[in-house]
Amino acid sequence: MDVVYVSDWEKHDQVRSYVLPTPYVCSWSCRNILAFAGPVQGPWTDPSLVRPIHVVDPDRPWDVHSFSTQHGEDIVALEWDPSGTQLLSAERFGEVKLWSMKDYLVNDWHLVTSVDLDGEEIVTLQWLHVGGRLTLNNMNMNSTVFNEKITHQSYTPSLSEFGGKACNGWVAVTATGMVYITALSKEGTPTTVSECLGNVRSRVVVADAAFTVKGFVIIALSDGNSMSPVKFYKLKLSNANEKCTMHIEPLPSFFLRCAVDPNKKDKYTNVTHVKFEHREGVEQVVVVVSGTNSSTIEVWGLRNEPVTLHKIFQPAAPAGKQPMAVKWGSLTTIADRPLVTALAVPKLPVQSSNLIESKGYDTKFFNGSALAIAFQDGNIHLVQRLTLHTLAMFSLDSWQRGLEETVAKRQRLSLFRYLSCCELSGTCCGMMGVDPGGRLYVFRLTPSLTQNVDPSLPIRHVVSLLEYCMLSGWDCWDVLLVVAPGMVESVIDKLTDNYHQQNPALQQIHLTRFVAIKAALYRLTNNGGGKSADCYAKLLLNAISSSLKALLRPTQLGSQDRGPAEKLAVLCSKSTETDLDKVMINLETKEFVIEPATLQSLQQLIQWVGDFTLYLLSLLPTQQGMPNRVGSTLLRDAQFLQMLRELLVMVRIWGLIKSSCLPVFTATSDNLDSLQLLFKLLTKAWMCAKEERLSIDWDDSLVDECCLLPSRMLVPNLDSPPPAEGIMARPQSKQPILVQVGNAPSQTMPHMMSYPSSDPMWRSGGEHLSHDVVRRVHLGVSPAEDVKQCSRCSSTSLLKSFAKTSAQKAWDQRWARQCLCGGLWRKVTEDDD
Repeated sequence: MDVVYVSDWEKHDQVRSYVLPTPYVCSWSCRNILAFAGPVQGPWTDPSLVRPIHVVDPDRPWDVHSFSTQHGEDIVALEWDPSGTQLLSAERFGEVKLWSMKDYLVNDWHLVTSVDLDGEEIVTLQWLHVGGRLTLNNMNMNSTVFNEKITHQSYTPSLSEFGGKACNGWVAVTATGMVYITALSKEGTPTTVSECLGNVRSRVVVADAAFTVKGFVIIALSDGNSMSPVKFYKLKLSNANEKCTMHIEPLPSFFLRCAVDPNKKDKYTNVTHVKFEHREGVEQVVVVVSGTNSSTIEVWGLRNEPVTLHKIFQPAAPAGKQPMAVKWGSLTTIADRPLVTALAVPKLPVQSSNLIESKGYDTKFFNGSALAIAFQDGNIHLVQRLTLHTLAMFSLDSWQRGLEETVAKRQRLSLFRYLSCCELSGTCCGMMGVDPGGRLYVFRLTPSLTQNVDPSLPIRHVVSLLEYCMLSGWDCWDVLLVVAPGMVESVIDKLTDNYHQQNPALQQIHLTRFVAIKAALYRLTNNGGGKSADCYAKLLLNAISSSLKALLRPTQLGSQDRGPAEKLAVLCSKSTETDLDKVMINLETKEFVIEPATLQSLQQLIQWVGDFTLYLLSLLPTQQGMPNRVGSTLLRDAQFLQMLRELLVMVRIWGLIKSSCLPVFTATSDNLDSLQLLFKLLTKAWMCAKEERLSIDWDDSLVDECCLLPSRMLVPNLDSPPPAEGIMARPQSKQPILVQVGNAPSQTMPHMMSYPSSDPMWRSGGEHLSHDVVRRVHLGVSPAEDVKQCSRCSSTSLLKSFAKTSAQKAWDQRWARQCLCGGLWRKVTEDDD
């Protein structure tokens, strides 16, 4: 466990003389976007912002977007929705606001709706469960089958619409013992109902909510007094006739152990934290009780206990079966610890046996089974969630010793040496924390914590987490935090082997996510730029291929025969014909007829297919003995080359319909049939690659013809991928990186990884020439229209779509939510220039 970086605010020294009275709140989404909000407005923030929320991509901590919430009081709760695109904020006295990304831009937010809870003080806020989840099976970590390692569990939604569809909404508990349920309609209109949890209103200081498989909402709460019981309530929600109703049922409660211990009941008086140990786990709860200078932590769990019956009632029970009752029992207690300032529970659903849970530190895999506890003395402990056994620890004082600071500045920093709030990432490989001064910390949590373990064990753990991200759709940035450069090749090999052992249908479904994860892994190494660029090219070609083939329709709607795309794939997989026109003879060209306007609107994509084919074939003579060079993996991929052949056949047919949609090549001879030449060379390369040998022996005639390509056709200078700019571009180090908000690090840092732009094959038209990665058009040095940039790979695209045909609109919509690499878009502003 170590700190990756610390993000500090500009002009931060002006607030070192006082400690903010109300703690910060933070939240980490499944898309790896961080959000946090402070109690007051500091001198480092824009004075025009009222109660701002700060949103930041953890890979670019210097680029913080702050937007005004117009809350009248301090923000006490922040919660991301399960999709990671909407954010709930709640102020102290009853106002809840729902924020959403505008046009899926991470730095452009707008208010969707707001709800006033009658001025009630909000204690806890949670999104309702929408049903279903993927669970990582801790007992099948060595399995290569996805369905055995990652299982789908059916959860009943907390609130359902007509037909059983999940209804979005949230639950809030207030300080007077009221529970509010807010349901959102399809149009986004909120409907709120409220009920009292008990017979009468009572004081509530801390509370939490969790969800069961059957769709019930379980509320745990305490009035803050250690002598009072921790109470539980079950909520059953229903939505009949477009009206939400709830039924509340009290559940068994328990008294804390410190309350019945004569030596501790006067020492620990205030309950400061009550947390279920998982959002979907109601079997265990952790309670923190604090005194003047110390805290005690208790873990309680549900267990079945036999019920003793009088002998007169025993014959009624089946023979050998004793009645059982579910009761709360104390599992673990640790006392005499410093004051607890923050507590974070895991988000990763992990399925494991009770034996493994009770000895979680022996499994050498803590993800989903550990709690993060921050103390006032600056220490942060990662503990097993049932035994509270310490797995790892970190002290905030350690990162200060790695910085070149004066003694006076260190003394000012010591006022904020503890975390005011913290939260674990989705896969529990990272943790964020904010100190009382507003400084943001991001920590790295290695899944394999035990020393002297099998060297392959950390690799299996990382691969399992990457596979979970692949199947769940979560962003994998936090997993990449724990991948050392020396592990990259082993992780990719293991991930690739497991992927190819799945059935073809499952491989096709997750192909895009799989290739994007491989591209992100390659970017972690100094010499992985070429292979990463190959992955991005494969991502784009797969998308273009699926989009163009989706335009094809069979001539007979009721036909049970294969569609035109399937016929083309079968033909190209069997035929070794190098003559493009002879391949076309075996196809019914009328099935490939498309409107000329549609073909013309897609000319830029068709042009890229032709340019890339020419570019790739020109690289073939230079690939021998250079496995890390651009194009080396693509030329060995027979499936990729076959896809290119299929596209060239389609383009040839479409050229008969609309000649202006054909790719334009600059040839030295007017009689040269460029498409025919490229198809012939591509077929020969495909025949060599499909032999599936470790080393491909290219045909001498093929190499000679590819060597002559630059003299027969002008090879285009394709746009080079932008250099990696984020935290992932820097090698892992035990010393934290100190960044300042608003000041991006220098682009010429010696440790920043970039692509070999000095290679003549990767030269672009200009050093600062912008290129639309989605529409494949050049934007120039200073684009006239607004552009957006990927928060991961820094690729750019036009913000506004100018599509006219339905096919072009569908292509633009395909990348509206995220970039090709899976990163979120951010709007480029004048400050970025």
